[in-house]
Amino acid sequence: MQECQKVLQGNLPYNLHIFVNSVQFIARVINALKATPETVKVVCSTSGESRQENQNKLGEDFPISQPSDPVKKINFYTSTCFEGCDIYDENGVTFIVSDGRKAHTQLDISTLFTQICGRVRNSRYKTQIILVYSSTKYSSAVTLDDFVKATQRTLAEAKSYAAEINSLSEAARIKTLSKIPYINEQYVRIEDNKLVVDKNLANIDIVNFKICHQIYATYITLTKELRQHDYKIKVQTYDYIHEKLEKQPSARIPFKDLFNEYCRLKSQTESFFVVDSPAQQRAVIERRNPLVKQAYKQLGIEKVKALKYHVGNIRRELVKSLKIGNDYKIVKMIDMRFQKQEPIPRSQAKENLQAIYDSLGLKRTAKATDLAK
Repeated sequence: MQECQKVLQGNLPYNLHIFVNSVQFIARVINALKATPETVKVVCSTSGESRQENQNKLGEDFPISQPSDPVKKINFYTSTCFEGCDIYDENGVTFIVSDGRKAHTQLDISTLFTQICGRVRNSRYKTQIILVYSSTKYSSAVTLDDFVKATQRTLAEAKSYAAEINSLSEAARIKTLSKIPYINEQYVRIEDNKLVVDKNLANIDIVNFKICHQIYATYITLTKELRQHDYKIKVQTYDYIHEKLEKQPSARIPFKDLFNEYCRLKSQTESFFVVDSPAQQRAVIERRNPLVKQAYKQLGIEKVKALKYHVGNIRRELVKSLKIGNDYKIVKMIDMRFQKQEPIPRSQAKENLQAIYDSLGLKRTAKATDLAK
């Protein structure tokens, strides 16, 4: 959101042209910015009932514009402008927003993405596109090849079903179709008292599966797809920890990496567009390892660094900070330091216990008999 705020404040030399296929998202950004109609232009569908529905989402203060209307500081466009629409703004920068949780905001790199890149015709920045996205949350259990094969089987079954019905005499076919309340076969529709199989619907399913489950699944797959279509990635920001935890909550990630990422997110007020806000990303880390939040809140960044991110040292330091008696602290630290139900040499036990006394600032000499207390 910072980029929008800077533009509205006149601190940046360009206008924003933001392509995102979600009027609800646009309305949310406008409300968050507390923007005025003089600074924001919104172009979205006005066909049929969608005009009033979209206007209700935006509010009456932000009337739906036409692509040819004068540009403003911030300009939003939904899919109605992704193709065949010419926009003129020498100072226009193109942003494409894709939310991994909303399939209708994800664009095929080879078609719609490329079309959008050419919409602002005369911009001095037309060779640069900024893509703001979050990875999808779909399961990777089904591969693209598996889905293609399943779709082809469904299509073959639809063709067989249609051929069987269409082979009937016209009178029998009309009578049969009139008794069918609805067609329960994918890719099949009734046209002129015959069943027609639409292969394009099957192809659309495959393309959508690839977009949602593969292209936008991870940062790596998205950048690979962009490069395959001759896009050069100049600047990139990428949170591999958040993406990895979303895909595999049990993934092994060092405490140091989790803590440093948590600190980075705590320092952020809000990202450019709220696809996954810093608070949402922090929550993922907190669920994965509650010690991260506890260490940040109770010990602070510098203390954790001084402890060299060592989990055992951090836990002991947290115990020391508890407002309980020293004897209780000793018990807790013994519980953390000593292996359960495993024999330990007396000398080692005394050494560990002495380390606990020293860490608590107690002027005691450890004895093996202390453990029995």
